Amino acid sequence: MRLAPIALVLSLAAAGAAHAGTVTVSFTNSPSHRFAAGATPWEEQGNLQSLARHLESLGQRYLPAQQTLKIEVLDVDLAGEMRVGKRPSMRELRVAKGRADWPRITVRYTLESNGKVLRSAEETIADMDYTHHLSSSRGDEPLHHEKRMLDEWFRTRFASTGE
Repeated sequence: MRLAPIALVLSLAAAGAAHAGTVTVSFTNSPSHRFAAGATPWEEQGNLQSLARHLESLGQRYLPAQQTLKIEVLDVDLAGEMRVGKRPSMRELRVAKGRADWPRITVRYTLESNGKVLRSAEETIADMDYTHHLSSSRGDEPLHHEKRMLDEWFRTRFASTGE
């Protein structure tokens, strides 16, 4: 019968809709954000906005609808280090060697549910082994090391948090 597959699709859609929490991200005016920079200030702003959008999408995916996570990003140190090109026309490049250049992001967060604080902390999220993870389909995406690191952190901290 055709109704059973349609009911299954609708129930799966409803289950996905059960997760729709809210994440708000703000950044301090820290001079240490210079490590989030690209060659220009708008690249830095783009990097920070990309990280904020990624965290917001994780909230939609993992947090229950009644939960709100407020994240203040205190420090961003992207994987790798900036290297200046050898010719004047070349841009700076981020080179990741897997040494002491792992990604680090320090955050202060508060998780609330229906106005009640469930958890609040300040943490430095880091992935010292970032070059040894299996490549994903996002391997060529900008900030893929940082986003993979945030995925893991978010899942372990918030994916199964209930009231």
